[in-house]
Amino acid sequence: MIVEVCSSSLKGVKNASFAGANRIELCSALELGGITPSKGLLEEAVNLKLLDIHPLIRPRAGHFTFTKEEIKIIEKDIVFANEVGCKGVVIGALTPEFKIDIPLMKRWKELAGSLYVTFHRAIDVVVDPNTAIKQLIDLGFDCVLSSGQEEKAVDGLGKLTTWQEEFGDQILIMPGSGVNASNCELFKSVGFRAIHLSGSISLPEIDLPFGVNKNLSFLTQQLNESDFSKIAEVVSKVKS
Repeated sequence: MIVEVCSSSLKGVKNASFAGANRIELCSALELGGITPSKGLLEEAVNLKLLDIHPLIRPRAGHFTFTKEEIKIIEKDIVFANEVGCKGVVIGALTPEFKIDIPLMKRWKELAGSLYVTFHRAIDVVVDPNTAIKQLIDLGFDCVLSSGQEEKAVDGLGKLTTWQEEFGDQILIMPGSGVNASNCELFKSVGFRAIHLSGSISLPEIDLPFGVNKNLSFLTQQLNESDFSKIAEVVSKVKS
């Protein structure tokens, strides 16, 4: 079973690799659902040569209907991911009607070239997911990351299982969101070939010296990092 870890740091990439994960969805700002990692982080993650790196290409948080300016940024990031040696990209865009933006996805797929292409959780807000998955198959996408249109993948298991049975031999259906050691075997038992998780823990807060304004929210935001033990426990359960 493929174990994909979404990570936002080099330490997290190392932890995932040593724990036995298969690949990384690299992003920043996990607390926002993930946005595009910086070029510096992306290049350094690739240079570790530990796991295949698939960056999330998403210039901001929020909905998945992008402006012309945002599309230009996304397309530059896809090209850079290819140039720097990534093995895949994680992309997605919708029309204002919450349907797959077919012309845009066709162009982005072409820009990605031979990279492995995953359609991200924009699939969880499309109005007709069955049609959307068929369209992604026709476009040549390799994978769909989804929580089954629920907050957590365990709650969307019904839809995910239906998609796996109907489309799983044509595209990889990869459950993600809330996947952990307590439920990962459930996804394996119903036939999924991949799971997506952060396996993260909260990092200790830094000590603020006297004189620093402790009420500044940006200074006290919780930081998280992919954890070796949490990932290793999942790997041991789904790969045994």
